Amino acid sequence: MKQIPRPVKVRPTSVETQGSYGARWARLLLVLAVLLGACTPSHSDALRRVQAAGVLRVALDPSFPPFEFVDGDGTVTGLDVDLARVIAARLGVDVQFVTTGYDALYDALTAGRADIIISALYPDPARTQTFMFSPTYFNAGAVVVVPADSPITGVNDLGGKQVAVVFGTEAHMLALRWETTLKTPPVVLPGDSAETIISVLAARRVDAVVVDNVTAQISLAQTPGLRVLLPPVTDEPYAIAARKEDRRLMEMITAILNEMQTNGQLESLIHRWMQ
Repeated sequence: MKQIPRPVKVRPTSVETQGSYGARWARLLLVLAVLLGACTPSHSDALRRVQAAGVLRVALDPSFPPFEFVDGDGTVTGLDVDLARVIAARLGVDVQFVTTGYDALYDALTAGRADIIISALYPDPARTQTFMFSPTYFNAGAVVVVPADSPITGVNDLGGKQVAVVFGTEAHMLALRWETTLKTPPVVLPGDSAETIISVLAARRVDAVVVDNVTAQISLAQTPGLRVLLPPVTDEPYAIAARKEDRRLMEMITAILNEMQTNGQLESLIHRWMQ
């Protein structure tokens, strides 16, 4: 029996038909985009995203005590860790720490693995096009340390005084400038370590020392009878970082930091971990 050829369907090729298919696909894609947008908080609203997830992801490098380090139990701890916990609690969420190397902290934000950085971070001016920074929560710049009963109240009182510094540090360079800018130059005495010059100060063999503020604050606990003159004589602020588009989240964090500054909670954290 002769087989009857099967009718062949010809796919429409007219411009009108192709346009109809294209319009249908465009409408379908638009509907999908709207549905996905409704289900997922927008990247530009990080505050909503954090609150919806119930967790604030904080990037840090746990290798800089007392700000962040791993204790004997293998737990990440430190001043920045406690600060992150306070901020998360004020936001009504839990905190999750994303540990990474210091050089990769910004990458954690860019890749979306973290919401903010709290890691004794200096606010790099070269990164302000992509990231934003909170107000300073600690200034690690150089400070003058004197005996508690010293009449020295500031740099201008150092003329003619013996001032110890660690050789080659920023404080050393600063003290050398004071030799030319103060009416009566100080006697600058370089030492080999912060511990050495702090002990010399405690023994009253010099009038003052200049060290970074972290070292100075820790020395107050380890060596009683000293006083740190604030504010620092150089500026090395530590701040919290977030993506530029996460403005609402940073505004909330800034408000929390301001409140902590006002009620003394920030000072208490610094005192706990350094003194």
